[in-house]
Amino acid sequence: MTRADQQKGRLRTFLLGSLQNFLYNEYDRTRALKRGGGRHIVSIEEYLPEAEAAMLATAHLSDAGCYDLVWASNIVTRAWQDLQNAFVAEGKAEWLEELRPFVAGGSVTPPNQEKAAARLGVPIATLRTWLSRLRQRYRESLRMEVASTVSDPADVDQELQHLYQILMR
Repeated sequence: MTRADQQKGRLRTFLLGSLQNFLYNEYDRTRALKRGGGRHIVSIEEYLPEAEAAMLATAHLSDAGCYDLVWASNIVTRAWQDLQNAFVAEGKAEWLEELRPFVAGGSVTPPNQEKAAARLGVPIATLRTWLSRLRQRYRESLRMEVASTVSDPADVDQELQHLYQILMR
């Protein structure tokens, strides 16, 4: 970390470069060992189906694409966990679970708002207000998580845009 310079770039870019250097070094080191010296022999047939499935799932991604996807996933997971912790502290954990499908986005089809309002025992207008506030709190939580990954607060909006682009791929 002593070589990281805030004036030269983002932490994520530095970490990506460090990861790539580590992987290159590991590749060189493992190739230097003759005949798998000191390695435990594993049956390929046992793990081949899992390995093939994992490779097919990420075949369209480059190393940088995989790194970005993991980064985005971690940001979103931590932001949601922070939000969930806040709702638990407020005694509203069951509300969050009921409202989560409305915030999830993507290919998930949200449930019917009237049915959700009935399950929560509130008018539809109240449910819509809660959803609006939940989305706002989630945006704030995402912003806080992204802000923790950049050295300059001015970069937060750009990183949020990058996060959005990664998740839309």
